[in-house]
Order: sequence, then structure tokens, then C-alpha cells
Amino acid sequence: MTENMKTVCVGRFLVDVPANADIRLSHERVAGFEIDTVEENEAAFRQRIAARESDIGARGPATDGTGGMVEARDLRIAGMTGRTFMYGLNRGYTMKGDQRIDDEYVSVEVHGHIGGLSFSLSAKYGDEDRARLGEAMMARLRLRAADEIPPDAGFCIWRAIFVEPLPVSKAEHVALHVGLPAHPDVALTFASMPGGGTTPDLLQRIADIDADASADELLRVTKLRIGKRSINGLPGDEVLERMRELNFATTYAFMWETQGVAGDPVKPFLSLELQGGMSPRSGGKPVDTSLHEDAVLALWDRISSSIRVRPSGPPSVPPSEPEPPSPALGTTARAGEPCPHSGWWRCNDGGPGLDVQGGAVQYVRKGEPLPQALLLPRPTVWQKLRGIQPSIEPAQPSIWKLVDKRQRPRTPAVVALAPAVPGGGVPDEEAGRGRAAAVGDCNRTGEACPASGWWRCEEAHALDGARWFPRGSLLPAATFLVPRGLFGGAAGPDVIQRRSAWRLMRLAAADTVTLPSRQAQDDADPTPAGPTTPA
Repeated sequence: MTENMKTVCVGRFLVDVPANADIRLSHERVAGFEIDTVEENEAAFRQRIAARESDIGARGPATDGTGGMVEARDLRIAGMTGRTFMYGLNRGYTMKGDQRIDDEYVSVEVHGHIGGLSFSLSAKYGDEDRARLGEAMMARLRLRAADEIPPDAGFCIWRAIFVEPLPVSKAEHVALHVGLPAHPDVALTFASMPGGGTTPDLLQRIADIDADASADELLRVTKLRIGKRSINGLPGDEVLERMRELNFATTYAFMWETQGVAGDPVKPFLSLELQGGMSPRSGGKPVDTSLHEDAVLALWDRISSSIRVRPSGPPSVPPSEPEPPSPALGTTARAGEPCPHSGWWRCNDGGPGLDVQGGAVQYVRKGEPLPQALLLPRPTVWQKLRGIQPSIEPAQPSIWKLVDKRQRPRTPAVVALAPAVPGGGVPDEEAGRGRAAAVGDCNRTGEACPASGWWRCEEAHALDGARWFPRGSLLPAATFLVPRGLFGGAAGPDVIQRRSAWRLMRLAAADTVTLPSRQAQDDADPTPAGPTTPA
């Protein structure tokens, strides 16, 4: 088996295994994200992600911790199709002395598809900054063949690599599992995870186990090798044991570990383990190892001595260029052309008495072909009686104009929200004397809005969510649904409005001071026509 070997890239390391070995990677994590990889085409990816988005959106309000979508947006990476989800908003607080510190977090998922492979980065606890970190990590993803050893510095996962420079080079986890088809009782695992922990080293743990073991247990274990062992500059501990099991089967357990250095991605905690004599049945008793002891030792020495840091040079592929600026409102495109930006597009065809099937304004995702309009003239009286709808398909390609750049389709509001009342404005001299409005500032109903931007209602059950208010307008009351019968049966109101607090989440371009920690909506028009619908 050791005469013909193949090299496997595992995280930031290389290891040689028998050429006919079955290998797989598991426990892949980077920058605090769990990684999942699926081999599928783009159509299957779009269908699966759309179903995932629909499932999250159907959970209900986004404020109860297990609820629906807080925000969904397209992934903006050249050559990659994808979506980012933030959902299940949780709110709480901690106490630091007498000071209350409010906190909130969401679950984050970043999904991307490229070259027949789909990748998902997920974190249970996150925020807008973590979502953008996931998108930045996805931008550093490069595909590789199953047995390819990439020349670029970075962190290898199955069929891909996160290439340097990474925004975060910590919390990297990966495990390689090696099976031998001709010897199913023998298995080997090589794991890499952040180093520098306080766990006692391998030799100390073995000494503690031996100190607590009975005389019978000590007699059934033979240490073939124990002591310090450095492998290609990696200092570590090694323990090789042969066991005589209670059913008289002879088994082997070999281990090597290096503790690594905290914060150093090329000096992580590494662990290599070999088990011989495992039962082929789950939960079965140990069996005699199918390899002779000399063969087990030779296999261990050949694989363990090959562990090394993967050499790398400067990136052979330049980082992907940022996408050009998104098209401005008013941009036009012809039917059949790929949509240059996700949003609402208005068809120039039609006119008085001539409708467009599906509506004159339609939502189209980036990359999808703009449709050819089918015109619907008003039917005659005779056609109405017969239930006939005439239609006209223009000979020339329809022209579409971008009128709204929102990244998600609008949904009609269930109830009318309280409008922001125009106020006297905030005098420039007053703004000059005080502190400029910043993301995170909180104002109450009736107060003058100090800056144009997106403001989030702080009431958990309000229908308002995040709304855009112009500078100088008076912040409105929040709107709440009322259970029927609460105000005297069916004759009572369906909603009530009461005072609330509003927190600034995103400034308009003219008032920008700092980026928010959580965007209310990505790439929104800074002067929308009206209030947003509740999340």
C-alpha cells in the first residue's frame, strides 16, 4: 500500500495516503462559519435556495428567535450566483454593573454556486457584520480538482480553497478521514483546529489514564512506542499501543499530536489517529486487525512522516475585480437580454387601453432574460360575452426601464402605517452646534428626524419594521394589530397606533457618518416613494 501514494490537501497542510484509499473531509469551518458543499447544477441550486428562502419566510415574525426573514439579498461576486439570508432575530440584554447593554443577533447563511458546486457558510449567531464577513469569505473561494494541490496560500476544503489574503484567518477546522477498501477494520483520521489550547498534552493524558487503570487493564496494553516526536519541524507527542481486548482480539491505537500556537494559522493543533481492529458492524465487538503489526507500523510511519505545511507562493490567479457600479435608475434594456440588476422594471409598450400581461412593472432577477411583453387590448362586448381575451405580441423586442432597485420583491402592506408628518426641519446652525446624527441614535415619536435614512421601530410586535424618513419630518407612531373583539367585537379597530422609539440603522448618502452594523435593506433607493412593508 505504501509503494503508491497520493497527496491530499487538508486545510493548510499536506499528507500522503495510499493511492487506493477512500478519503473524505468533514467538520469544515472557517472564520466561525460551518461549511457545506453540494455538487449540483445552477438550476438545482436556484430551486433549493428559493425553497429555503420560502421556508424561512413562512415561519412568521422575524422577532421571536425562530421566526422568519430579517433580510435576504443577492450575492454580489463576479462569476458566482448566490443569496445571503439573515433570519430569526433575537433580542436580549446583559448587565455590566448598573448599566444595561442591549444585544441582538440573527442567524446568517451565505449561499453561492460556481462551476457545478454549491457552497454554504452558516452561523447560528451573527449580525450584519458577520453576514458581510461571510460574503467576503465567499469572494475568496476558488475551485480545485479533487486531487489538485493548489499553489496559492490559503485553506483547503473539499473541491475548493479559500485563498489569501483572507479577512479572517482563525477558527479554521477540518478533518480528513481515510479508509482502506481491502482492510475495513483499519481507519485513519487527520484533524486540524485552532492551536494553543490549555488541554494537557498527549503524554500527560496517557500518564493520567495509566494512573487510574487497573492491573488487568495495564497487562492487556503494550506500548510499542511512546515519547516526543517532531515531524517536519512540528513538535509533538506520539503514543503507539497494542491492545488485547476482552474477546481476545488484537487491536492497535496509534496517536500523534502537536499543540500548535494560538492565533497562528500555520501552527494549529494537529492530531493523527490510526485505529486497527474496528468491527465492520456498528457497535460490534473488536476484531483482529487484518494487517500484521509490522505492516501497521510501516503504514503509520509512512503517513505520519508526510505531514507538512503546504508550500505556497504568490497568488497565481489575481483576486476577482469588484463588479462595476450597479446601473442607475432609468437604465433601459431589451427583451431577451440578461437583466443587469435585480429590481422592478417597467415595460415601455402598452398605453391607454393596452395592458401588459403580468403587469407593466415586473420584478426580474439579475441574469434572467427580460421577457417579451404580451399586450392585452380591451375586449369588445362580444368578446367579453364569449370570455375571450385578445392579445398582441409586438414584432420588435420590448424595452424595459429600471424603476426600483430593491433586492427583494415588494409585498402589499396589510394595513396603512402612520406617515411621517412634515415638520419644521432641523436648522443647520442647530445641527452644527450638536453632535451629528450617527447610526444607533434613538429618537421618539413626535421628535424631529435628525437625519434622512432608515429608522427601525424598537417595538418588537410593531408592523413598521425598518422605514425611511426624511430629515426634519416628525417621527410617527408605531402601528400594531389588535385581536378582534378586544375593543368591543367586530366593530372595534383592527389596528392601533401609539408612541414608540425609532433607532437609526442606515444614513442617507448626504448624512453618512459611519456604516451601520446591520443594514435595513441592501442597495435601496435613498428616496423611496413610500414606507416599506413590514418584515
